[in-house]
Amino acid sequence: MHYVCLTTSDLFLSLRQVRIYREKATGHVYAMKKLKKSEILQRGQVEHVKAKRNLLDQVDNNCIDKLYCLFQDEEYLYRITKYLPGGDMMTLLMRNDTLTEDEARFYIGETILAIESIHKHNYIHRYIDVSLII
Repeated sequence: MHYVCLTTSDLFLSLRQVRIYREKATGHVYAMKKLKKSEILQRGQVEHVKAKRNLLDQVDNNCIDKLYCLFQDEEYLYRITKYLPGGDMMTLLMRNDTLTEDEARFYIGETILAIESIHKHNYIHRYIDVSLII
């Protein structure tokens, strides 16, 4: 398979970089999250990264990021996931300033469904904020 990089974003204060790729043969678009191994080790995040990998592999829910594959080189871990245009809840709030009551109900409902699907697989998220809601 051959891919073309469409864009890159470095996430502030994060272990990862996100790049958007389009598969040449099909035109499908994916997000590639690049995690630096040395920073994962330095921050004591190995078990957290493994747990997230396991969760994304087990959960099949529209509210949860879809994991397609994982691979690594000597310096980085790479996670290929579904590309979700529009960004996270923080971006939405910054762009719109406020939500209507109907929009708030919709996003609260989607968030509850996502958390419920995680809990059904015996995972509990330790920290949820608007930048983690896609």
